[in-house]
Amino acid sequence: MVTSLNIYFFSGTGNARNVARWFAETAQAGGTPTKTTDIAETDRKHIQPPPQGSLVGFISPTHGFNYPPAMMYFIFRFPRAKGNSVFLMNTRAGLKLSKWFVPGLSGIALWLAAVVLLLKGYRIVGLRSIDLPSNWISFHPGVKEMVVASIYARCKRITVSFADKILSGKRVYTAFRDIIQDLLVSPVSIGYFFVGRFILAKSFYATSACDNCDLCTNWIFFFCNF
Repeated sequence: MVTSLNIYFFSGTGNARNVARWFAETAQAGGTPTKTTDIAETDRKHIQPPPQGSLVGFISPTHGFNYPPAMMYFIFRFPRAKGNSVFLMNTRAGLKLSKWFVPGLSGIALWLAAVVLLLKGYRIVGLRSIDLPSNWISFHPGVKEMVVASIYARCKRITVSFADKILSGKRVYTAFRDIIQDLLVSPVSIGYFFVGRFILAKSFYATSACDNCDLCTNWIFFFCNF
């Protein structure tokens, strides 16, 4: 059984923050002392080590089929430890076609972070991707509010179930189901990290055609408190 929990998250649209909140609420409901840290609001150069023996979690969106640089640099600097267990989660671009939920791709997001933490002396006890609504509106139409609601409800159930298992001492490696497609896109992950993020990421910036209708952002703010 877990005696204490420390979650570190990074979020752009609020998806990863929601997953961190759902996990933390599950832990707190079971009586587990929990601390949640937004790495964007902390000193990422002088990181305090978590208490020895505590469960540590890292939750972040997927950016270019990898954890974004902010999270990866945080993990690279994270203190070494012995006796601490770690779980890793990533949010990725999920969609829904009719009644079918379509998963996104993780690439090397979980795998690179897992290797780094293993080398630092941590035990990896959980790997899980969460397919929250895609914000790739440069490549597909915006997701309708009703669809967003159903995706969020499903992802919350999945997160709570994953949290219950990890907090009870089980090991859950659901991400291994996606390892083949993750390996296939790994070259894209590497290329994007070193080059593509300085070029392709600009496709997500608004142009002069934007009329501030807020259709692309309203659902984000609405569901941040889902």
